[in-house]
Amino acid sequence: MSDQRLGEAHTMKEVLDRVSDAGAEGTVSVEDILNSIGRRSFGPLLLVPGLLLVSPLSGVPGFGTAMALIVFLFAVQLVAGRHRVWLPQFMLRRSIPRDKLDSAMRFLKPAARTVDKLVHPRLSFLAEGVFGRLIGLVCLFIAFIMPPLEFVPFANTTSGAAIALFGLSLTARDGLVGALALIATGGIVYFGYTTLFM
Repeated sequence: MSDQRLGEAHTMKEVLDRVSDAGAEGTVSVEDILNSIGRRSFGPLLLVPGLLLVSPLSGVPGFGTAMALIVFLFAVQLVAGRHRVWLPQFMLRRSIPRDKLDSAMRFLKPAARTVDKLVHPRLSFLAEGVFGRLIGLVCLFIAFIMPPLEFVPFANTTSGAAIALFGLSLTARDGLVGALALIATGGIVYFGYTTLFM
């Protein structure tokens, strides 16, 4: 589906529904997911890898590093002010088994209904313009420290939560969520430092 025909998703449930509908049976590629969300929607595009890292998929070896690379590339383009996301072909071809993706969606969707009741546009200036690019910079930092944390079981779940909060902030134009994500990032920095250097 061409992203030009997609309206922008503004809730977590809308984003997850699009991911659920992506691709066909068997496997779902990164390109399928990207096209289902729309390549002009940086908020949902950060939200999805963040949420997948919170799901049971985070325990799959190498998954955290793969998501970190995707987040890094999305965040670079957000900071650069691009209006349409680009990924190299080798990443677009990467895929997730349909049954594992469906399992992750079943895990995440109940939470989405609760989250969407709490999240709404407020302090929107903290989720757009210069502040939107600042969110991109913070996500760059998180993505950078994620691969070393791959060796600590489920450590990147916290990283995914922070990225998901930043993505949700951009998606719903909720600056308060972005502020909470900054607090979560502080926890990631502390955890990463104590895990790797102490």
